[in-house]
Amino acid sequence: MQNDAKREWVRGWHLVLLTAIGLIFAPTTVAPYTIGLFVGPLHASFGWSNGEIQGAILFSTGLGLAGGPIAGWLVRRIGLRLAILSGVAGIALALGSAAMVTGALWQFYLAYALVALLGAGTSAVTWSYLIADRFSASRGLALGIALSGTGLSAIFTPQLAAFGLDVGGWRMAYLTLAAVPLLIVLPACILLLPRNHGGDQAEVLPREGVKVSQALRSRHFWLMGGSTAAIYLAVGGLIPNLVPALTAKGVDRADAVAIMGILGTAIVVGRIIVGAAIDRIWAPAVATAVLIPAAGACLLLSTNASLGAYAGAVALLGVATGMEFDMLGFLVARYFGLADYARIYGRLYTFVAGAAGGAPLAFGALYDHLHNYEAAFFISALLLVGGAAGLLALGRYPAAFAARD
Repeated sequence: MQNDAKREWVRGWHLVLLTAIGLIFAPTTVAPYTIGLFVGPLHASFGWSNGEIQGAILFSTGLGLAGGPIAGWLVRRIGLRLAILSGVAGIALALGSAAMVTGALWQFYLAYALVALLGAGTSAVTWSYLIADRFSASRGLALGIALSGTGLSAIFTPQLAAFGLDVGGWRMAYLTLAAVPLLIVLPACILLLPRNHGGDQAEVLPREGVKVSQALRSRHFWLMGGSTAAIYLAVGGLIPNLVPALTAKGVDRADAVAIMGILGTAIVVGRIIVGAAIDRIWAPAVATAVLIPAAGACLLLSTNASLGAYAGAVALLGVATGMEFDMLGFLVARYFGLADYARIYGRLYTFVAGAAGGAPLAFGALYDHLHNYEAAFFISALLLVGGAAGLLALGRYPAAFAARD
């Protein structure tokens, strides 16, 4: 087992690194991690409410209802390499289009819809398939490190947006966010992505498993989907609202942005620790050990506490946020195998997208109605506990995929 893991890392370490870089600018990361910084400037420019602005996430993340299956379809039709390259170029174009908004809310929503649709090829569906297809003995750790790019997004994209805001306002902020994937991520993908994914059998694992039609008829699929939806309703609603929620409690904007950096660091650390743990321990048990403390952190964030307490609570929330993408990818491989991985993951991704896309709109509207975030934090705590219960109900791994996929 140890020698197998070492061989996997020798052959695939550069793909793990590339995935981490690529996911910094995925549809489910860059939009929710930065939109909180645009609330004030866009309200000042156009008079849009918090709920109206946060509603854009319904289009960027929520249209993953289509983006997930699109990603799975792209992998089968044009191959993994072209699917990812098209997604990186597409998301850069979509972010740049947000800088062109002239005041109509539908234009703003269209730009965020393009983030999901044009950027579908650079979602977790494609990146996780790249890693799962080349790692087995250390798949959990590889996915944890690779998908830590979503945590790096929480660290770097708010800083990039803040830089753009300081230099030239919200339009410059969007152009700054568009420039990095176009000028850095796309060239790295062109250099490092395999040109014939699946053709080199020395590097690609045997693809045993069930078809998507079989997966859709299993209880495991719906338990995974329901649990993932509950978790993403919680974290997907809170993360875009963290900066305004903290500033509403009197936290300085710079401190709130710094706490977002802590969130990102916790996401990275959580992914790696959880990834290593699930290679050795039943994954739903690991998830429960992460989600219950995160539920407690939500309750703490609903109170008036010190800056240090908020930072600690956000760190626990970050670990839970960091767990979910690699956990879902790992569970798909363990319960369904690799034969139809991309399409099964793509279907499950619709739960992620629907929950994470609708939650910011709901939480923003809840704030507009109540003028506070306390109810949102309490609801999130309940959802995290419910997500843990659903994962525990999955039961043991199927014997066919428990040892080798």
